[in-house]
Amino acid sequence: MGTKSSDSNTFVNSSLQTSADGIKSQKSASSGSATGNLRNKCALKPGHSLMDWIRLGNSGEDLSGTQGRLITVTMEELSKHNSRNDAWIAIRGVVYNVTRYMDFHPGGVDELMRGVGKDSTQLFSEVHAWVNYQQLLNKCCIGPLKKIAKVQPDLIKQLEAKINLKEGELLKLPKVKFDVEPRFDWIQKVNDLTIYVYTKQFCNPGFLIKKLNGVNHVEIWILTEAAIHKFQYELHGGVEWPPKDLKISTESGKLEITFYKSEQHRELWRSLGTHNVKRLMKSSCEEEIFVDFQVIKNQQFNHDSHELVLQNKHVILIVPVGYHLTIGLNWEALKKDYTPVPAKYLNCMEYRKFSTLNLLIKKYALTQCFSSRLSEQKEDNCLQISMPKGNLKLLSLAKHRNLCLLAAGSGLTPFLGMIEHLLKRQTNRIELLYLFYFNKTSQDIWCRKILEKSSKEDERFKFVSVLSRDSDAWDGLKGQISENLLLPLMDKSCRNPITYIAVCGPLGFNAKAEEIIKSIGFPTENFYVFQG
Repeated sequence: MGTKSSDSNTFVNSSLQTSADGIKSQKSASSGSATGNLRNKCALKPGHSLMDWIRLGNSGEDLSGTQGRLITVTMEELSKHNSRNDAWIAIRGVVYNVTRYMDFHPGGVDELMRGVGKDSTQLFSEVHAWVNYQQLLNKCCIGPLKKIAKVQPDLIKQLEAKINLKEGELLKLPKVKFDVEPRFDWIQKVNDLTIYVYTKQFCNPGFLIKKLNGVNHVEIWILTEAAIHKFQYELHGGVEWPPKDLKISTESGKLEITFYKSEQHRELWRSLGTHNVKRLMKSSCEEEIFVDFQVIKNQQFNHDSHELVLQNKHVILIVPVGYHLTIGLNWEALKKDYTPVPAKYLNCMEYRKFSTLNLLIKKYALTQCFSSRLSEQKEDNCLQISMPKGNLKLLSLAKHRNLCLLAAGSGLTPFLGMIEHLLKRQTNRIELLYLFYFNKTSQDIWCRKILEKSSKEDERFKFVSVLSRDSDAWDGLKGQISENLLLPLMDKSCRNPITYIAVCGPLGFNAKAEEIIKSIGFPTENFYVFQG
């Protein structure tokens, strides 16, 4: 059943379907309660619908009351917050501040008050077992309940991405391998609908959205570390392509896709429709998957580089943070890996769209090398694009608040998306982020104006260019990567000593950085080298 919000044109579908386990299909109606049970609800005040709660959560207001920091809560402390105006609740080992949520609770204030000031896991399981409370109360999270000695391994997995650290501490998390079971939800208005895909905080998923034959057939792939989850929808009515809007939160792993309904289907639908689900383990895929993309723009980026904008009119590919793509020309055996960059770094304003893949390509003197051939591709030429590849764990970054990125030449590209993620991150908020960018001359510096602008707008971000060959007119740092550059950043006596370093550049640059890291005794588990 749908839940009608204060906006008479908006219905919220409360079901969260999960994918099938293994390689099997299921077909189900995308409507109704996840358990099939009817719920007792109270009439909410105007301005207190689910959508209003979502807007409040996105407004930047501190709903947890901890200013973005996570704290460990004892049972004694939890019991003190048991009133209407100071209400904390613990569910499955995590404590939430539900004070602001009181008036948004569909079951009413009195029902929610039954659980405040205590561990309400059992009560929650009896009344709301199907509710995705982690997403609903994500912005209200205070931190873990101090009962860790009795916690089951599954709970530790859930808390890994939420534990905050005190200044200078490094937390040793248990090594566990698990995959993500995507879920979805949806809302609609008369003219459009939005599908929400939920994965897991910091799981760094990729997505492929594909238009199939027919106006009401859409396929969504969720690309996780171990599997490809395919949701194939036969919608209740037709939708227009491409989507009206697309948003991805790299922190929560949530995707929002908004479609305009086809003109003849602009009404409130009874349900989303039906869907099939398949899960393919990546290890079982015998052949690599490639998708054709067309070059729609190729123009000079700087004196020796080009920017290429690629598009497939029926496919949208969202690449995980720090991942790359293998690109082929005319189905030849020779291929090479490149990391797409966020659209805002392009010179070409008109192609800053979510539906494109954007590449920065350095052109070398050797005309037959792959990059030179790629930079000369004509518009309308077709390239073969693989599924995203990589192994960057955003969860490993979540433990750190002071980071340093070392880039050389075209090795800048994986850091551009990483910088956006880190500066937007609310869990264990970043305090200091250095980007040291090594080039030969000032003409070689990619994205200089945007990076300098970002550094001025956010005092936590420090952009430093280092040149090896520039003239006396250059007043910045000169030289190459060295111990003298890195050692001061790690001095524990300074305010924000660096605890994590990532590097990307030519093989020689990466090897030199790794040699320095080892020689100065920096923890190798907190050092990451981009490969490919």
